[in-house]
Amino acid sequence: MLHNTGMKIGMAVVLFFVFSGWVVALGGTAHATNECREESDAWLLPNNNPATDAQGPNPNINNHLQPFPTPNNDEDQTYNCGIHFSLDWWIIAFQFYMIIVAYLGVFVEFFHTKQTIGDFYAIATVLFTIYTSIYVKLGYEFSAGEHDDNAVAQGYKTAASGGIIVCVCNYVFMYLWGSEEGASEGGASAENKA
Repeated sequence: MLHNTGMKIGMAVVLFFVFSGWVVALGGTAHATNECREESDAWLLPNNNPATDAQGPNPNINNHLQPFPTPNNDEDQTYNCGIHFSLDWWIIAFQFYMIIVAYLGVFVEFFHTKQTIGDFYAIATVLFTIYTSIYVKLGYEFSAGEHDDNAVAQGYKTAASGGIIVCVCNYVFMYLWGSEEGASEGGASAENKA
């Protein structure tokens, strides 16, 4: 047994906060995706925001994780919005998968493969850090650093808030996940030498 009961409870609490941040990011991404689907034509036009219109077209076109695809000539832009946000949704899905795997690793010894879970959690954290960075930037671009009623900016800011929670808690979890084994192995080797 690599983790004692107190450490398991601590990791479970941190994973609960990861899940809570993930839910907030999920809601923000869903809001931004829905805004795209409801007003996909406006999505490609300037923001009607004097602070950012001088910079050119809507920041969603090229400053997102994936550029907005060239619109097809049909009336349904749902497909284009789906492509535009697909990488975001894959990052969110991968983080959810890692939350489940981490809970299993904490409580079920069979899944306690420290190196594998640590490596995959590092990948999930890097992806969520990139996701959060983009959402913070787009939140500022749409609101020009002000609190306003821009629905798209609100979605991005919500997703960025959840992303920050997920990233911070992911780092804490990885620290806790990797810290106990070294202490256990060091203690075991000291006992074996004596």
